[in-house]
Order: sequence, then C-alpha cells, then structure tokens
Amino acid sequence: MAKPASSARERVRESRERRRLAGLKRVEVFVPHDKVDMVKAYVAQLREGSSSEAREKVRLLLGKAYRNFQASCLDNIQIDPAKADFADAAIVAAALMHRGNADAYKLGRQIRSLVR
Repeated sequence: MAKPASSARERVRESRERRRLAGLKRVEVFVPHDKVDMVKAYVAQLREGSSSEAREKVRLLLGKAYRNFQASCLDNIQIDPAKADFADAAIVAAALMHRGNADAYKLGRQIRSLVR
C-alpha cells in the first residue's frame, strides 16, 4: 500500500529530526559581509568532520553487529566493518532488522539512524 502524502510541516519535522539524530544543529550567525566565504568554508570543514565521526560510529556498530549476529543474521553479507561506508551500513541494518531478534532489531535501528 502506498504511503499517503505528508504535509509540508511533517516533512520539515522529519528532516529536522534526521539532522538532530545525525548530531547537527541549525545556527544563525551574523558576520561581516567580506567574511561570509570564510565562514562557509569553515562550516564545510566542520560538516566533513561530522561525517567522518558518524562513519566511525557506524563502523563501530557494524563491528558489534558482526561479533554478535554474524551467524544468525549476517551469514551471507560480507562487509569489512573497518572499511564500510554508509551504503554498506544500510544493508547490514536492513538485514539485522528483518532477520534478527529484538536485540538485532535495536542495533539495526541504531545503525539506520546514523545512515540517514
């Protein structure tokens, strides 16, 4: 069954929630006009650092998933947790959520919240 179209308010709320779960915060700053480019460059560096932190958290959770659920849920998924990216994590999260027990489902939800 198709998901009904959500209102603009609901989409904005979901978008803000995804950003909050990713550890991002909206900030409004007033800076001199000639310094705007410098602030944008600094913010881009901060975001990249945030992405790498999220990737490291995902990799730690993937290691935990393979230690605890490799035999039961991840028997046919071969991903190296040390080199995994967000797409790999989404695959593992789906497998944990669909094939595992309550603990695997919870871990899959944690991974999925970082991937989105």
